[in-house]
Parts: sequence; C-alpha cells; structure tokens
Amino acid sequence: MGGTLLVSLDFELFWGMLDVCSLDAYQENVLGGRKAIPRLLELFEKYGIHATWATVGFLFAENFEELSAFFPCKEKLPAYENQKLTPYDWFSRIGGDEECAPCFFGPSLIRMVAETPGQEIGSHTFSHYYCREKGQTVEQFRADMEAAKKIAADHGYDVTSVILPRNQCEPEYTRVFRELGFTAYRDEENDWIHEKIHFRPLLRLLRLADVYLPLTGFGGYAPKKEDGIWNLVGSRMYKPILMPLKFLEGWKLRRIKGQMLHAAKHGLTFHLWWHPHNIGVMTDAHLQQLEEIFSYYLELKEKYGMESLNMKEAAQRLENGENNG
Repeated sequence: MGGTLLVSLDFELFWGMLDVCSLDAYQENVLGGRKAIPRLLELFEKYGIHATWATVGFLFAENFEELSAFFPCKEKLPAYENQKLTPYDWFSRIGGDEECAPCFFGPSLIRMVAETPGQEIGSHTFSHYYCREKGQTVEQFRADMEAAKKIAADHGYDVTSVILPRNQCEPEYTRVFRELGFTAYRDEENDWIHEKIHFRPLLRLLRLADVYLPLTGFGGYAPKKEDGIWNLVGSRMYKPILMPLKFLEGWKLRRIKGQMLHAAKHGLTFHLWWHPHNIGVMTDAHLQQLEEIFSYYLELKEKYGMESLNMKEAAQRLENGENNG
C-alpha cells in the first residue's frame, strides 16, 4: 500500500474564536474563508482530494428559531467556569439567519460541500464544546453531541466522524462517541512536544518551529482503534502564512511534502488539517500553496499508490481490513 492522505477541516466560522478576539478584529478572516470555500472545493475536485468537514452544529440551522429547537435543556448546557467560552450568550447579539449573520450560520456552505465529490460532513460538536475546560461535565458533553447528531440528521446528514475543538479529547469522551455511533475522531498530534512540554509559551514556540523544521519527525502512523472508534490522529496543521516569517514558507512546504513522502513510501497515514478561516486573508497565496501540496499528492499517487480518503472512508477501510484480517 502507498499510504493514505487524510484531509480534514475544522468548519466553525466565528464560533471557535469567541474567546480569542473580537468579531470586528476577525470578521475579514471569517468572511474571506466563506469566499475561499468554493475555490477550495474546486481544487479538491481537480486533484481528487477527499476531505472531512467537521462542522459546528450551530452552522446547520437556517435561522435562530430553527436552531433553538435543538438546544439541550438549560441544566445540560456547558457550565464553563470561564464564561467567555459560553456560546449561547451570543444569540442575543447576532441576527437571525445566514444572510444577517454570515459569521455564525452556514447551511448554504454545508450544502455546497456535501454536493462536492469526496467530501464528508462530520461534526465539530454542536456548540464548539471544550472538553478540558473547568466546570463542564461528561453529561453536558453527551447532550451537546446528541444535539449535533440530531441537527445534522434533520438536514439529511448521518455524521460519523468527529473532531473536537482544540483536539481536547479524554477517554470518557471517546466512549460517548462510540455510544452515539461515531466511527472515527481526530486526536491531537502524538509527539514529544505535546507529551513533554507543558509550559504553554514554550509549547507554542516549539510547535511553531516544527512547522518549518523537522523537530518531531515525519508524523505518519498506522491508525489504531480505541474504545471501539478509530483514532485518526492529526499529523500536521497547514499553518497560514505568517508575514514576519514569510521567508520560511518554502521550508513549510518542504516539511509537509517530506512528511507526505515518508507516509507514501512506508504505507502510513498522514493527516493534514486546517480551518477555512485560516485562508480567509491572502487567499490566493494560500490556495497556491495548497495546490502545490495537492499536485505533489498526485506525484505520490502515481509513484507509490498513495490514496486520498476522508475520515469516514478511512474508518470503513480500516474496519473492513480488521474484519477480513
């Protein structure tokens, strides 16, 4: 086997940025990300890239009235100690539908993605839920994921792949996935930086350096089943262009290509991911880089037999292989 290229996107619009910055400061990125999605889908079709779009449940609704019918009961809303993380308070500040609030609703985009060959609609939880924040409970998480499944199903999508915001997964939450019928999730990178470095400023610095330099090796792996669900670990986030480090962009692309090559040669999985809003500014430059990556995938496909799969397809392939084995 020539290895597998997995691609996934954390599709959240502004819901993942509530506690990071103001809407005014980041609106250009979100709206630019919306405009980039049709062009990105064209690239996916051109190069045969299959991808999972892990979608925040709020985005499915046509308007607030529809969305509110899926809210968990008050007692099961996430009780974060840090109230800045609570998304439900935002509905008093935003408009009622996608036209009025394009940074918060996205049903037309979801339909566009779903109609593109090879694209999977997955889950990014219902409310962009944070599993490691103080105050919330497993019971509240279960209610959130049940709401995510219900609103997706109501729009015709059977979501079986899940990506947790900030990859914040714990074993008891993984069991909830399995019980609700999910077959695959994306865990955080499994490397020495994430395992050994707990001082956040140093962690961020080393993670940034690893974008350009091979600090953590190649990132390819053989997926494992954990608590009845396939763990499709993220290998590499496609980092948006940082202007102060723009002179290192060639190194970033060589780093990604080197990891893809290693996976193709050794029959491993390489999982590349990002957010649509990451390419919402300097979109032309970002799409040019992604096209270079996808073009290289075609070289690896021809030479080694590398295959592009979304997370659902990968889980099905792994399950069939396990059963046949």
